[in-house]
Amino acid sequence: MKYNFLEPIKIGKMELKNRIILPAMARFLCEDGFVTEPYIEYFRTMAKGGSALIITGIMPVDPIWPNTSLLQPCLSDDKYMPGLKDVVDAVHAEGAKIAFQPWMPGRDPFLPKDVPAKVKEIAIVNRLTKDEIKNIQRKYVNAAIRCQKAGVDAIEFHIAHNFLAEQFYSPFFNLRQDEYGAQSVENSMRFSLEILAMLKTELGDSVEIIVKLNGSDILPGGVTPHVLAASALMLQRAGVSMITVNAGGSHTSVTGMSADGNQEEGWKVDLAEIVKTVVNIPVAACGNFVHPEYVEKVIQEGKCDLAAIGRGQIADPQWVNKVSSGREDEIRPCIACLYCITPRPVGESACSVNPRDRVEYKIDENLNKNGNGRSVVIIGAGPAGLEAAVTLAERGFKTFVYEKFADIGGMMALAAIPIGKQKYKWMLDYYRKQITRLNIEMHYSTEVNIEIIKKLDPYAVIVATGSSSNIPPIKGIDGKNVLNVRTYLRNLPLITGKNIVCIGAGLAGLEVARMLQVAGNDVTVVDMMSEDAPLTLKHALAKGYAKEAGVVVNLGQKVCEIQDNVVFAKSLDESVTIELSADIVLLSVDVKSNRSFFDQICNEYKHVYNVGDSNTIGNIFDAISAGNQVGRTLE
Repeated sequence: MKYNFLEPIKIGKMELKNRIILPAMARFLCEDGFVTEPYIEYFRTMAKGGSALIITGIMPVDPIWPNTSLLQPCLSDDKYMPGLKDVVDAVHAEGAKIAFQPWMPGRDPFLPKDVPAKVKEIAIVNRLTKDEIKNIQRKYVNAAIRCQKAGVDAIEFHIAHNFLAEQFYSPFFNLRQDEYGAQSVENSMRFSLEILAMLKTELGDSVEIIVKLNGSDILPGGVTPHVLAASALMLQRAGVSMITVNAGGSHTSVTGMSADGNQEEGWKVDLAEIVKTVVNIPVAACGNFVHPEYVEKVIQEGKCDLAAIGRGQIADPQWVNKVSSGREDEIRPCIACLYCITPRPVGESACSVNPRDRVEYKIDENLNKNGNGRSVVIIGAGPAGLEAAVTLAERGFKTFVYEKFADIGGMMALAAIPIGKQKYKWMLDYYRKQITRLNIEMHYSTEVNIEIIKKLDPYAVIVATGSSSNIPPIKGIDGKNVLNVRTYLRNLPLITGKNIVCIGAGLAGLEVARMLQVAGNDVTVVDMMSEDAPLTLKHALAKGYAKEAGVVVNLGQKVCEIQDNVVFAKSLDESVTIELSADIVLLSVDVKSNRSFFDQICNEYKHVYNVGDSNTIGNIFDAISAGNQVGRTLE
């Protein structure tokens, strides 16, 4: 298929070789504001993948503000310049243009740490004096001058994601009553337009000025279509060369900024279209783009001029190159799991499906193609086994995969069933395509044994047999009304109009509880964890979605007995006992590794590996990383 988005486009005087850009995303790879080797190699990899414009993540113009900003490169002092130039040179060497993004968080640095994290309490826009505003504006300009000296092609001014400039722009945050207030669009844009005018004066035409603009705060009282359109027109008049339209933010809607699977591909394109109808400068759209044919469609329909593919290029930095060479079926898709915005230490990947993400500096992109037809048996076609099989087949090994069920996927296939998780199926589709492309020999519905393996006389054996439920010692746990969550997901019996008690408020329990509630049941979740237990973002979202659907979530309670139509639970101090009506009890509890087959075979061959849940219980990231590691390093 011919893709018109691979054609060049002019952004002001700057020509991009295609219409795919890497939008700014914080990757937390720097040290004390200084650029590091991991940071350089990350952006070198992104540029090498074919994207036309690389926009780095946030770059603080003032490092005293308390946040994670020092894990980003700073623009506040000339001492940072050598590293900044190295990033520019690395991107240019790979044939891409680069833009830096000067940034202020918009949070008061002097608020006590125990102040509740409520949006309008932490927003600083309403407390800044005019002198402080002028001082901040000058810091933006000084930072932009350093960007210019570093050799960037463009500077992106950030009016999005609840940070300082967007707080002025959004009526949700801005309660000021002076000329910087939100009584009118002219006033709410004044802070930004004054900075842009200063940049034009200081920088001239040497670099393009582009803008990231929030199209919506994803909540009442925020940016409206009228505010968006009027502001975009003002930005064009101010001499801006391109606008990228995004939404949400860390204070108002994280999932409005980064979709979690409950949104369709391209779900923010309509916001870009609003801007496109009022300006004649190029407009870039966001929205968890994955499929090239969809990107082509929205651009051809005139809804936008460029596609900002962020997490899609984290999942597969070679996205553009694969499309341009007709290898669309080899694109690793983003599954919208939000792992990339989960804090990870430098030296670890932060993408569930791309084990090289953020560790490009120490993992060679090129596989050692020394398989020479040697055979490898892989037991289990979950994500760990599949990733090992694909990696080894790419290296030239002959791979045989045995799976006890009738299809691939293991726990990933089950995880793809609940509401908002369907994008996980994209990764399963990817593996199916690679199985065909690489001639991986699959054996489904087969319980493998040592005799089968011996007949194949493999060079190596990789065990990826997954996990099983760790059944708790609860009276009545083996009752006829008790259903394991895995059994339910594999068979999906029609259940409606029932009282259901789900034991376990982990991800699976909450997601299935939500699904059953939406299907017309009354669902209660019971778990021993405390109400204030710290949760990952993904877990907290699952809990919120379940409650929004009507699920009753009872935490701090321990199930002590199950009967035919009732579940008895006690508070952790055993002072209170409750009875819950239960036509069905759904069991979603801890799991344990299935190590038995590995223990049987580990001494039979020189090269035997145990990967994924059968070795250590983890998530999709852990499984794919383990499979990739053994696939890369098998000698």
